[in-house]
Amino acid sequence: MSRHIDRCKRAIEFAAPDMIPLDLTDVPFLYNAYDTLDSGTVTVPEGAEHFDSAWCTYHWTFEYLGTNEKGEWLRRDEWGCLQVVPEDVNSAYAVINRPAMDSLDAVAAHPWPVPGISDWFFEGRKKIIDTRYPDRFINGFLDPGPFLIAFELLGYENLLVKLYEDIDCVKAILSRIFSFQKALVPRFREMGAHMVTIIDEVAGTGGMMFSPDIFREHFLPLYEDLFAEIHRNNMYVSLLLDGNISEILDDLLHQQIDVQFFAQPLSTGIDRIADCFRGKRAVKTAVDMMETLATGTPGRIKAQVDEYVKKLNTDRGGLIFQALRWHRPEYSHERVRAQIMAMNNYRRGS
Repeated sequence: MSRHIDRCKRAIEFAAPDMIPLDLTDVPFLYNAYDTLDSGTVTVPEGAEHFDSAWCTYHWTFEYLGTNEKGEWLRRDEWGCLQVVPEDVNSAYAVINRPAMDSLDAVAAHPWPVPGISDWFFEGRKKIIDTRYPDRFINGFLDPGPFLIAFELLGYENLLVKLYEDIDCVKAILSRIFSFQKALVPRFREMGAHMVTIIDEVAGTGGMMFSPDIFREHFLPLYEDLFAEIHRNNMYVSLLLDGNISEILDDLLHQQIDVQFFAQPLSTGIDRIADCFRGKRAVKTAVDMMETLATGTPGRIKAQVDEYVKKLNTDRGGLIFQALRWHRPEYSHERVRAQIMAMNNYRRGS
């Protein structure tokens, strides 16, 4: 087993890693930013050359339809949504047309995708991993996760209204999405993944978008089934739920999750995260992507990394660093470098 893989496993299992592992998004030949970036042009950010864990994300399978009058690419995903890749690089994509999905009959009649549509992705990424990254811990991602796809299909306002007016319709849609993503799990294993991370959204910065009781009763069992399938395939489970999820942290603590991932930790609160998870579950966290990494000084960035180590790490491990540079939009070189230099203070000899 390579030192990178061993380091990540030890951090997750509280088995005293030699240093805090570093998970990297910008991995050459793997990262394509929602298919808006040529993965062959990606470079490793300065200072992160000895990263331990590599992102490898399945987003969608697209049918490209040419360009609009602005020269922006139009593409249809496997769920039936028409996307445009905006000229403005501050966003990766926008949904401009959705299939009809307003009743159980419409849901039943919709041409739902079959998992085999994704085989091109997993077969291609396996070749890259086998040749370029056989010594790295491979972090397979499902992004968008189930709720993000459902929001894409229905729109945010419509889905939230239907949760109260026609929850059976929402459940029917989510059940089909979860079923599709569950079928991708063995493909991640065959690709070479050690972990599967689900990126999803059920909260905003002010709290849950809908009642935590609705989440617990109707949707948490679907996540539980997906988590169990990942474990059946001998991979770790990681979950990122954007926004302030403090109302459901205790629920998540009792799930089959190995790594709780926070890209916006300030929304939930570092102290709240520590109270819930420190010493009980591994936490992966980034310099807050909505606040500190976007506007913070190098000093503030370093202070935040130091706070993570003090409040979330233990002498047995339990903390993983997430280094972000991102694309559309891309964070400033100064802040990206400050983030990685601060993390490297805890990665001597890497």
